[in-house]
Amino acid sequence: MRALLVLAFALLPVALAVDGGDVAGPCDKFSCAKSSGWEFMITRSYHNYGSPDSSAPQNLANARDAGIQYRDIYHFPCAMHDASGQVNADINAVGRSNFGTMWFDIETNPDPNCAWSGSQTDNCNFLGELISAGSAAGIRMGVYASPYMWSSIMGDGCHVGADHGLSLWYAHYDGTRSFSDYSSFGGWSRPAMKQYWDSVGICGINADADWYP
Repeated sequence: MRALLVLAFALLPVALAVDGGDVAGPCDKFSCAKSSGWEFMITRSYHNYGSPDSSAPQNLANARDAGIQYRDIYHFPCAMHDASGQVNADINAVGRSNFGTMWFDIETNPDPNCAWSGSQTDNCNFLGELISAGSAAGIRMGVYASPYMWSSIMGDGCHVGADHGLSLWYAHYDGTRSFSDYSSFGGWSRPAMKQYWDSVGICGINADADWYP
């Protein structure tokens, strides 16, 4: 996931689906997005270098004020920092009542001071620590990952997210708004949401495309 924010807009009612996308930077175009049918957003709340994203609280507030009902956050873990400390710092920065789900972003971290371990077992255990911290704080959580990133970082035998009941938001850029391409990984028999393309645009927002049924 290369961007800071995920937004979604409802398709025609008969489609019974929601479409959306990732965009970079603080966003003040939620009113336009809402008028175009957008009903859901996810903003990055924690940087890959181990610090809360200062744009997240304002993005959440802007989306709320625009009438966007569903507002989540995503957390890019820093594997070299304390799991509980970073989860709680994230929650405190955005306010626990201001988001629905915290999604843990599982992908390569280029920051040398926050990179994942070379040990998949250690990485799986660290994700478990993040989940435990979130559970202790009483928040709802999910996981964002592609099959490749999950296999590379966590290992095929790591089912810690699924075992704790976290939802899966997976990435596969096939341009298809369906789960027909999905092949089980990480212990998830069915995903909750899909990132299906890396370039869409609406209301002047450059976005990746996401979908859920």
